[in-house]
Amino acid sequence: MLPSPNVAPRILLLVALCSSVLAAQTRPEVYKILGISVEGLGSAEQQAVLATTGLKAGDEINVPGDETRTAIQRLYQLKLFDDIQILIERRVQDGVYLLIRVTENPRLEALEIVGNDELSESDVRKQFTLTKGQLLMRHELARMSKLLEGEYAKEGYLNATVRTELVASADTLSRRKILKVIIEEGPKVKVDQIEFHGNVAFDDGDLKGAMGEISERRWWKFWATNKFDQKKYEEDKKLIVGFYRKNGYRDAEILRDSLSYDASKRYLRIELWVNEGPQYKIRNITWEGNTKYKAEFLNARLGFVHGDIYDKEKFNENLYRSKDESDVASLYYDNGYLLFNVEPDEIRVGEDSLDIVLRVRERNQFRIGRVLVSGNTKTYEKVIRRELHTRPGDYFSKAAIMRSVRQLAQLNYFNPEKIRPDYRIVDEKNVDLEYGVEEKSSDTFNMSVGYSGFFGFNGGFGLTFNNFSISEPFRGGGGQVLNFEWQFGEGNRYRTFTIGFQEPWMFDTPTLFGFNISDTRVLYFDVDYRVTGASVRIGRRLKWPDYLFRGDWTVRYQRTDVVSAGDFYRPGVTTQLGVAQVISRNSTDSPIFPTIGSSFSLLTEVNGGPFLPGSARFHKHVFNADWFIPIFGNQRIALALSTTFGFIFGFEENSPIPYQDYFYMGGTGLGQFSTTPLRGYEDRSIGSRTPGNNIIGGKGLIKHSAELRFALAINPIPIYTLLFAEAGNTWGETKLIDPLDLKRSAGLGLRLLINPIGLVGFDYGYGFDSTTPFAPASGWKFHFQFGRGF
Repeated sequence: MLPSPNVAPRILLLVALCSSVLAAQTRPEVYKILGISVEGLGSAEQQAVLATTGLKAGDEINVPGDETRTAIQRLYQLKLFDDIQILIERRVQDGVYLLIRVTENPRLEALEIVGNDELSESDVRKQFTLTKGQLLMRHELARMSKLLEGEYAKEGYLNATVRTELVASADTLSRRKILKVIIEEGPKVKVDQIEFHGNVAFDDGDLKGAMGEISERRWWKFWATNKFDQKKYEEDKKLIVGFYRKNGYRDAEILRDSLSYDASKRYLRIELWVNEGPQYKIRNITWEGNTKYKAEFLNARLGFVHGDIYDKEKFNENLYRSKDESDVASLYYDNGYLLFNVEPDEIRVGEDSLDIVLRVRERNQFRIGRVLVSGNTKTYEKVIRRELHTRPGDYFSKAAIMRSVRQLAQLNYFNPEKIRPDYRIVDEKNVDLEYGVEEKSSDTFNMSVGYSGFFGFNGGFGLTFNNFSISEPFRGGGGQVLNFEWQFGEGNRYRTFTIGFQEPWMFDTPTLFGFNISDTRVLYFDVDYRVTGASVRIGRRLKWPDYLFRGDWTVRYQRTDVVSAGDFYRPGVTTQLGVAQVISRNSTDSPIFPTIGSSFSLLTEVNGGPFLPGSARFHKHVFNADWFIPIFGNQRIALALSTTFGFIFGFEENSPIPYQDYFYMGGTGLGQFSTTPLRGYEDRSIGSRTPGNNIIGGKGLIKHSAELRFALAINPIPIYTLLFAEAGNTWGETKLIDPLDLKRSAGLGLRLLINPIGLVGFDYGYGFDSTTPFAPASGWKFHFQFGRGF
């Protein structure tokens, strides 16, 4: 067994003198070294040891003195020895013979682990990073033991002990040792009770609620582990103090705390003694050094007035870093004051009041000199520059830089975590900006595979060049979009062909131009029809109400030839000419895994009617809204909420409406119709039915969805899991819409984006309702798709 790690290697100098002589000695004596021998060597060579000491025959040394002390230190630095002694072996008239006695550190033959249950052997070996033949040093083994005990503590085993033993190996000639790691895990410790002392303003429940990680054992908290983690406990103590200061208790502190076990050492009791101090209120706020903005304007930004409770957290946020960039510092940063600084000085007045003096240093107002772009190996520089909100000659603006970064991220051409703006001060009034980007693959080869009870196997494939250049088609980088898609049904029962092109900056202005051509043929059983169409789209970014709004207008022509359709739709040829408008706003932070922001769109489409030709005569309206909320401020956990409302109205009571323009719902949205997904149900299984029990489209649609998303990785391959709950329905007539008559489902899923394949998704959802009268619930359904989103 190794000696205690608290015992340092013994360093001795023994002099063969009688005790009476030693007692009489008052100063160091000088001895001449007549010879040196080494005892206890195994693998080390004697000449190497002697050379390391610096001692040699013929030298004179002082006893006691620095020469022997230095020699021992040099030997110890070799890390070969556990114990080192220098002794006077024999003394003669001319001098002394020295003996260097060493005990070598053993070398490892094998590692044995005993007593581990909670942690696997591989987990233990991660802390004992040793290889065969490696020297075993006591202080290193002690350090590794402490690390392993720390790992046990993270799992709630606070009383776990780790000790080491050295056992001789079977190969006695090698003199190597077997290191045995002996673990006594003990019981898992749970926090049983948390008590506070000295708290008057807030009860124990309020203070426990302020703690983020450590919680008491309660029978109804079946999901909580209640384990104790020292690091998280220290963080929670800071949260308690922060809670007090948020409520005006500026001087609050935790005086001391105590941790105690019950008799079984399974349950932990935590006691904390707090000193609340007085609750402070603001008396006066004074600004000094501000010349750009008046004190009244700055106070409005600060959001505090006479008599307000002094919430230090909110005060600092409003002064330096509010989430909506409405703080005082942002006001200056967005107007060129790059080096702005403000220092608050809190002056206590009486028992519970504060005068706050804010000393402002505005310094120079900077303008933007050059705007540089780096790292774009494919994308044209003009494609990047047109997304920037910072122009040479403008005043430096932090908000404009952040908007620029967001716009670059929305392009989805670059790694969002590597878009890093930087600035360099050129002189007293100018600053250069540089946007560094890292290209990523944005083109996709889309494939879709699925199964529908109505259509059988469905699928398709397509190519989408998201950063295409019509002038350099093989290089790309022009920011244009070219896509081709082909979808099919089982046995060629249907097929859809689509080709489209989009230029987001026509004539180098923020005006989108695009076109789309499509052809669909369906032939199965007694259904035979063909749909051919084309559309032209114009879009424009808007400046009002803010820069996040845009408008898109589409002119669409479509010809539908229904040869036969059973009891689905009327046979005949239908032509339609429609105009659609979409007003949208998108403030999300990422096109792949948004965690904050929202997206809204309102579609208004008119076909035929009093102004347009064609036999189709209806108007369509669809509103969609998505919200993304980070959970616990974490950029890898987000709540996604979505809602959709759709309505179709004919200009006359029996106005012709092509079947593909109705609303369909269910499954993953596969098929030749535009279908709203609803997991847990078959494709196109929800909505009105014919007397023959066949689905027909609806004129009304409602869908709500909620997803809790957990990002496992963002780069290089975005992967996230999700839990979902959603509900929706379609109705044959708008007057039949019932917001409470919704088909419900819930389940879990997985998403990963693999370029150039696209988005790969798996969902396992349970439909709680039936899709036909007197039928059982839809039940569990598995959904798989790649190349498209859900």
